[in-house]
Amino acid sequence: MQKIALLALVLAVTAAKFVDTHTTLAQINSDPFGHVVLSAIKAHLQASTPANEVNMLLNGVGAGLVQDQNDHDHAFELDTTTNNRIVEDLEKEILYHQNQITSNTQLRDDTIEALAVSEEDIRVTIQDIANNEATYAREEATRNQQHETFVSKVAAIDDVIDAIDEAAKLIQHLSLGASFAQLKSKYDTLHKKLSDNTSHTALLQPVITALTELATHGVNQKALTKIAQLLSEIRQQLVQEKAAKTDVEERQAAHWAEFSVHLSNEHTRLVERKAQLEVQIQEQKDTIEDAQSWIEFHTLELENSEERLAGQQAWYVVQSEIYETQTAERTAQQEIVDRLQEHISEKLSTTAQFIASRN
Repeated sequence: MQKIALLALVLAVTAAKFVDTHTTLAQINSDPFGHVVLSAIKAHLQASTPANEVNMLLNGVGAGLVQDQNDHDHAFELDTTTNNRIVEDLEKEILYHQNQITSNTQLRDDTIEALAVSEEDIRVTIQDIANNEATYAREEATRNQQHETFVSKVAAIDDVIDAIDEAAKLIQHLSLGASFAQLKSKYDTLHKKLSDNTSHTALLQPVITALTELATHGVNQKALTKIAQLLSEIRQQLVQEKAAKTDVEERQAAHWAEFSVHLSNEHTRLVERKAQLEVQIQEQKDTIEDAQSWIEFHTLELENSEERLAGQQAWYVVQSEIYETQTAERTAQQEIVDRLQEHISEKLSTTAQFIASRN
C-alpha cells in the first residue's frame, strides 16, 4: 500500500505541471517527506537565506537520496549475489540428497532381490546336504550288508570245502586199506556235517548219496575212485564260487571306496557352499539395513535442505520487496525535490507565500 501511495504521489507531482502552484505545493506538503523538506525551506526563508542556498539545501537532499539509493543498490547487489550462491549450494545439496536416496533405494531393492535368491540357494543347499548324508548312510548300510553277506557266504563255502577235504581224506584212507570200521566215527561225523549243510544242499547231495551207498554196500575201489572224483569236482566248483564272490566283493568294495570319496567331497563342497551363503546372506542383510539407514538420513537432510531453500527464497522475496519499496520511495522523494527546485527557481514568491502560510 505504501508503494502504491508513493507511485500515486509521483504521478501527482508530475501532473502538477498542469495545475496551479498552490495545489502542487499542497500535494507535496501532504507527503511526510515533502512536509519535512518544506519545513526546512521555511526555516531558511524565515532567516532570509538567499534563494541559491535554498537550492543548495535541495541539492544536498537530492544528493543524499542518490547516495542512499547507490548504497541500497550496492547492498541489494550483495544480497542478490549471496542469495544466488546460497540457493545454488542448496540446490546442489538437494540434488545430492535426491541422488543418494535414488542410488540407495536401488541398492536396497536390488539387494532384496539378491537376498531372496541367496535364501533360496541356501534352502536348496541345506536340502542337498541332507540328501547327501541320507545317500551316504543308505549306501554305507548297503555296502556293510554286502560285506556281511560276502563274509557269511565265504565262511559257508570254506566250511563246505573243509568238509569236502575231510571226505577226501576219508576216501584216501579207505583207498589205502583202512577198514570202514576204523573210520566209522569220522564217517558219521562227516555224514552228519554234510547232511546238515543248508547252503549247498543240491551240490552236496550226490556226495551224501555216494557215502551212504558206501556204508550200505561196502567199500570197493571203484566206488572210492568215483567218490574221490566227485569230491574233486565239487571242491573245484566251490573254489570257483568263492573266487567269483570274492571278485564281486572286491569290485563292490572298490566302487564304494570311490563313491564314498565322491559323496564326502560333495558333502564338503555343500557345507562350504552353505557357509559362504550364510556369510553372503548376512552381508546382504547388512547392506539392506545400511541402505535403508542412508535413505532415511538423506530423506531428513533433503527435507532440511528444501526447508532452508524455501526459507532463503522467502527471505530474498522480502529483501526484493523492501528494495523495490525503498527505491520507489526515493524515486518519489527525488521527484518532490525536483519539483520544489523548479518552483523555487521559477515561482519563488508564490512558493514562499505558500510555505509561510502552512502550519
